[in-house]
Amino acid sequence: MYFRSRRFMTVGALTAAAALALSACSGGGSGDSASSGGATDILLWHGYTEADGKVLDKIVAAYNESQDKCVVKSEPLAWTSISEKLLTSLGAGNGPNLVVQGVDTGLGYADQGAFLSQQAFYDDTDTYPSSTAYYDAMASQVTWDGETYGVPMGVTPFAVYYNPKLWKAAGLTDADYPTTIDELIDVAHKLTIDKNDDGTPEQYGMALQDMDAGMLSTMLHSGGGDFITDGKQHIDSPENVETMTQWQKVWQDGVSPTGLDNTAAMELFGSGRAAMIYNGPWEITSADSFGIDVGMFHWPSDWVAGVYNYWYATSMNDTDEEMACSFGFEDFWNSQEQQVVWTESYYPPNRDDIAEDDFAYPIIAELAKASDHSFYYATGISTTVTDITKETDAMTTQIAKGGNVQDLLTSTAAKVDGYLSNE
Repeated sequence: MYFRSRRFMTVGALTAAAALALSACSGGGSGDSASSGGATDILLWHGYTEADGKVLDKIVAAYNESQDKCVVKSEPLAWTSISEKLLTSLGAGNGPNLVVQGVDTGLGYADQGAFLSQQAFYDDTDTYPSSTAYYDAMASQVTWDGETYGVPMGVTPFAVYYNPKLWKAAGLTDADYPTTIDELIDVAHKLTIDKNDDGTPEQYGMALQDMDAGMLSTMLHSGGGDFITDGKQHIDSPENVETMTQWQKVWQDGVSPTGLDNTAAMELFGSGRAAMIYNGPWEITSADSFGIDVGMFHWPSDWVAGVYNYWYATSMNDTDEEMACSFGFEDFWNSQEQQVVWTESYYPPNRDDIAEDDFAYPIIAELAKASDHSFYYATGISTTVTDITKETDAMTTQIAKGGNVQDLLTSTAAKVDGYLSNE
């Protein structure tokens, strides 16, 4: 599907949990749980500081106007600042009641007592009905030992974005959108141009990130394998050996350069030297900054990477009133009406019952079709995910450059096991 560029809001990178011990927690909200004329104050922290933050504030204001028992106060912070301040703020009794974090940080904070179980929210569907409309993966990715800790804040599936001019020049049409991985690779070859056969194409078929876990995990799942699920790594498997051997040939054929992290891949695509890229919708903003329009189609698999953010209830909710207000806001946030408003931020909704005509932008309605099979790449981990991805990025780059696939998968699996066991 071809869309002219529209401004997309960037999704802030999810940061790792700070390695600090949680001290005793007390108080609630912004210090006084009933400081707003008898109403209970709820403080929430998030990292949305661009136009998406304005949409968030719009929903917060609507919630405050909808009732008189709770007053939600929104405080935007840099994502890194949240990680640096969260535990110490909770320990000092002046932290947030709700905080936005991703899948990979949740379990670590929960283990330290910073995040509370929100199973009661999911169990009481009469009071909080929004959870009955969530995509299945949303709750399951943040459920540990039978307790669900996160309530959806935002989901962003990945897709393939392409340069329509280069697509058309290669004689490709909408009918050539790939429906299998083999077809995707075939299209990538057709879009690769090396005029003088010197081994350095003037145009790469695809900017394949060999230094990005979202790309790697999608490759592995698309080949019938797995990356990290429920705290277990599945890197060294026969399916993954076969998959990475296939993609190694793609790199070796010159379809993409090696040594690409997501930023470098976006720059390559934006320069017009790569015809396709697999990325989140912030690719639209990046391409637009380079003066490039984009088309989009779905990655041909029943598993795609996605960025998932959640509202986590913190240890500041130490009264029934505070927890009820936190639950009430989360349910309001995920109501059908407010999720329609949330699409104004260029995020798809967290629910599966939004009519296509209600989306703020047609491209978001199309992107949302991947929400039901998008997943975060590493679930059930309590260690720092960046330590793991440093190892897997190095592995993928070595594979892309022609290294022994089996040996690299085996050695990397052992290293990742060490991190997962916190050794």
